[in-house]
Amino acid sequence: MTLGMWVGLLAAAQVLLPSQIEAIDPSDKVWLMGAVTTSGAIAAVLAAPVMGALSDRTRWGFGKRRCWVLGGIACCAAALLAMSRQSSVVVVGICWTVVHGGVGGIHAVLCAIIPDKVPVHRRGTVFAILGFAQPLGLVLGTLLVSGLSVRVGYPVVAALVVVLALPYALIGRDVPASAEPTPVGRWLPDPSALGRDFGWAWAGRFAAQFATSLATIYLLYFLRDEIKVGDPANGVAVLSLLYTAGIVTVSLVVGRISDRAEKRKVFVILAAVLMAGALTGMALVPTWPMAVAAATALGAGYGAYLAVDQALATQLLRSKGDRGKDLGTMNMSTSAAVAIAPVVAAESVAYGGYPMLFLLAAGMAVLGGFLVQPIKSVR
Repeated sequence: MTLGMWVGLLAAAQVLLPSQIEAIDPSDKVWLMGAVTTSGAIAAVLAAPVMGALSDRTRWGFGKRRCWVLGGIACCAAALLAMSRQSSVVVVGICWTVVHGGVGGIHAVLCAIIPDKVPVHRRGTVFAILGFAQPLGLVLGTLLVSGLSVRVGYPVVAALVVVLALPYALIGRDVPASAEPTPVGRWLPDPSALGRDFGWAWAGRFAAQFATSLATIYLLYFLRDEIKVGDPANGVAVLSLLYTAGIVTVSLVVGRISDRAEKRKVFVILAAVLMAGALTGMALVPTWPMAVAAATALGAGYGAYLAVDQALATQLLRSKGDRGKDLGTMNMSTSAAVAIAPVVAAESVAYGGYPMLFLLAAGMAVLGGFLVQPIKSVR
């Protein structure tokens, strides 16, 4: 289920969408790519807490979480199909807004399932396993579409999104919703009710995701324009595979160690520092061998960060009845970072080239790690 969601978003974002925009307007591809991805990310920011809150309150027999997840999948698949025939940046942007907004809402609902069913001492491990879906989706998606045209690639991705959702649709089970009536005000995010520790975690995740978004949004253009790779789409697929290898190798190990040690913050900080080191290497030595090494190290750091940080976030939740909404609020940090990053990335490339872009990403990664240090309620 999660794999299908990431296939739909990342295969399009890394290969199909930049190729489509470049074909429509090659001279303004950087700015147009930034505008389209920003619109999608804004939709994800809004969709995450809304769909999370709706899943908290839904009492349908089909499942309080499942119905919203499958509805989001259907919207994403339909929008991906529509994108395959578009030659207008405006229409592409509208379709991408639906895709990314759907993924933002789906992710919030899926994250709420973990604290519904998994005890605290196992969440690092479970989130590590769940985290495999994102890089695997990136690799699977890019490998599938790297040799395909836009008209063929989008339908292939849409079909895969639907197929991978079928097991969850057929056998997924949810924890029943509370029968208590919900005040209207509790449907909206309330930062004051979530506490200061939640705010530090939100800011830390925003910074770390901002770093990752800066580093990856123009990867295809970086390989083509800076490193001069002969086949940049294939290069993205190779780096995605190495990135995935780093995540898979490290995240499960770190998640288990974090569970057993009953500590989260130190692992988040170490993971962020590793990410920063990889990004600094990309900035200072823009060569294919460095890109290969940096992709592996960045994957290892990001995988460890995701596994532990998501487990940390679930330990900061105050209300069982608001898990979907509150984790949706936490996921707003990711979507907000993705929304802002394209604009900042475009400015960075315009004024300082790709070295400035990767150095800025490295600084944000470090900041993302150390912002969790003030958290008091989790070790």
